[in-house]
Amino acid sequence: MTRASSEKSLVSRFFSLLQLFFGAYCLLSSQTKRFQPTKPSTKAQAAVALVRGKMKEAIEAELSMLEADNSARLLEMEEIRSELLGRGDIKVVWDERMKEEVTRKVEIEDDYAAALGDLEQEKIIQHKIIEDHVKERATLECQRQLLLSLREEVDEMSGRLLSERATYVVEQKNMQEMAGEMQRMQEGLLDTKSNLEAEKEALQILRSWVEDEAKKSQARAKVLEEVGRRWRWNNQS
Repeated sequence: MTRASSEKSLVSRFFSLLQLFFGAYCLLSSQTKRFQPTKPSTKAQAAVALVRGKMKEAIEAELSMLEADNSARLLEMEEIRSELLGRGDIKVVWDERMKEEVTRKVEIEDDYAAALGDLEQEKIIQHKIIEDHVKERATLECQRQLLLSLREEVDEMSGRLLSERATYVVEQKNMQEMAGEMQRMQEGLLDTKSNLEAEKEALQILRSWVEDEAKKSQARAKVLEEVGRRWRWNNQS
């Protein structure tokens, strides 16, 4: 095993022991506070609290084991820490960890900035969707108002058509009555014309008869005049 790998393994072991130490300490503190939550968690108070009840022996054994294990870890950590401090490896590892944390922080900030950018983009998209929805709703409202107006106009036109239809029916009835009256008047005029033509024909016949009688009277007058002249002549001779 090389020196670098040995140092790296030693440092890793140190940090692992440090994590185990803090874990054991937290476990011991939590168990102690469970029995005395309102009192300080010293070892003496923890021992007094954990000896109560039926679990006294088991708790004492667990505490002894934890304390022994913790003491062993502390001793090993102290030895490793002394060795690492003597060689300056802790600072190197710490600097590496800090660099890793800085890099991780930058990555997290980049991810946060990207997520924030995505969120802003999503907000823009949602705002655009809301604007489109508002515009579409306004358009639909305009169309609804237009349809209501058209419906009112159609209802008004229907009312006018019904009124005009009623007027047309009345006028048609009046025209039919007028047509019947005119038909009767025409028939009366035709009858009058026939009577006038008959009277005219009778007058023509009467005129012809009068003319004939006048001619006959003139002829008789001439005959009588001739007879009278001859009679006078005979008397003179």
